[in-house]
Amino acid sequence: MLVTLALAGTAAYGLTRVPARALTRALVVEGRRVAAACGALAGIAPTAAEGVAPRPTRRSSVIAWQPSHQADTGVDWEEYVICGDIVDRTIALLPEFTHVKAWETGMGLFGSNGYRPQPKNAAAFDSEIAKANAARATVFISVHNDGGAPSGILGMCMPSDGRSRALAERLKAALLSATGLPDRGIREERLYSLEPERNKAGTRLLLEIGDNKADRAFLLEDANRQAIAEALADSLRESDLP
Repeated sequence: MLVTLALAGTAAYGLTRVPARALTRALVVEGRRVAAACGALAGIAPTAAEGVAPRPTRRSSVIAWQPSHQADTGVDWEEYVICGDIVDRTIALLPEFTHVKAWETGMGLFGSNGYRPQPKNAAAFDSEIAKANAARATVFISVHNDGGAPSGILGMCMPSDGRSRALAERLKAALLSATGLPDRGIREERLYSLEPERNKAGTRLLLEIGDNKADRAFLLEDANRQAIAEALADSLRESDLP
């Protein structure tokens, strides 16, 4: 009834247009708050069956997120903005884990993780890895958009790192399902940020989520970045991470 009246009122009085789905979600949330408040006054504890979601069980894994700090990949393309936004959205969806954002944007918005022939702007990477190590991260996830590559999702990890490859496969599969982008597979390659000599997380991987040219329009859409974040969050929540 409240939803019906609210929608009718919006149409009748010419209020700012809000997508029906978003408005309905907001009203449902508000309804849950009212129900919880009434239950509290009556001495009744809210339950999941009554429409109030239980608090997620805390998990011991500490996830370090390393969004790209690059702004030199592609014309009029701010990779660090896109990747930072994806990571922020994902963290917001996973309150059960402890997170650290290992992101250095004050030491130059450029860099290269690979050995082709050598990494570039290693000092910025060192700063990011130090943040992850200080937080005692157990999982390290680097988030990038590829440049000059085919459309799609690519997972990367160090050679012969089976544990990291398994999580990369899992996250890649979730992203493929959520985005419909092509599967570019898993690549095992030496990457500066993932080397165990400096990065102490037990699981370390890098995701190339789309290409800055081939998938540009897709990545610029808020709804698509939210879908990416939800896929990552759901996959991590359902994983065997402690």
